[in-house]
Amino acid sequence: MLIAGGAVYLLFRPQTLLMFHVADRLGLTPAIHSLRAATGDLRLPRILTESVPAGLWSAAYVLLIDSLFRRQPVKHRILAASIIPLLGAASEIMQRWHILPGTFDWSDLLCYLLPLAIYICVELRKQRI
Repeated sequence: MLIAGGAVYLLFRPQTLLMFHVADRLGLTPAIHSLRAATGDLRLPRILTESVPAGLWSAAYVLLIDSLFRRQPVKHRILAASIIPLLGAASEIMQRWHILPGTFDWSDLLCYLLPLAIYICVELRKQRI
């Protein structure tokens, strides 16, 4: 999920983003240009290029925490798994209120929170079974 989200950013997002500056410092710019040229004709819906990567990263975090805290009580796992998705959602809300720079987007908010919501539903269902 981390690789897929990163690939979407590298292939389809504007090269003015911070990660491109980091990639340039690492000497990856020629490889990125080659990959972008190979996918240059491919057009994806905006939600896939701008919101879904955040959801993938949020889901990767939730699954990592689940695997690291597997032996902990479900309440502890849910609490730990909530940190990144809730921070992402909070950043979107702060953009809405102009506390943080950026553009509020309902799709981003949904993509941050959906993996956590699914995780909580699955874990709570397991408790009832």
